[in-house]
Amino acid sequence: MIDPATGVVFDVNVYLDYILGDDGSWPLLPDVPPTTDNPAADAVSLAFTARFRLFVSPHILHNVARVMRDVGQSEQVVEAFVAAVVDMCEFSGGAVIEPQARDHGISDYEDNLIVSLAKDPAVDALIIVTSDHHLLDVGPSWNGRLVIGPRDFVRHVLARG
Repeated sequence: MIDPATGVVFDVNVYLDYILGDDGSWPLLPDVPPTTDNPAADAVSLAFTARFRLFVSPHILHNVARVMRDVGQSEQVVEAFVAAVVDMCEFSGGAVIEPQARDHGISDYEDNLIVSLAKDPAVDALIIVTSDHHLLDVGPSWNGRLVIGPRDFVRHVLARG
């Protein structure tokens, strides 16, 4: 079983794959337990099961909002979704944390910011969930952290709990 104190960081793409889905019509809050064909939606829904602590940074929230606006989501939906992500973090025992950006040897700047959040002492996330091939290529284990895709994360959590 995953210890409920385990810190988890979802990359920007996990939130976007959830909210934009295949047709952009996903609800603001997912079904619990996971019941969709969208692995990102299933991963997000697990944040409501108190199986781990979810952390997010202002950088992640900003980029989620930016992309949602770029693809034509209304400002009302963007604001509601960002607020829902913050609520998910707080509900899970996690938080919004502004990490100190450091060079962790990850070539992509944005990915380096995700790793900075995971490695922040206030977070110390043991799991990074991403669909980004740059981050997945450094996994599945990087500096004592599991780096996995949403589908594998859901399997991992459900298998242990």
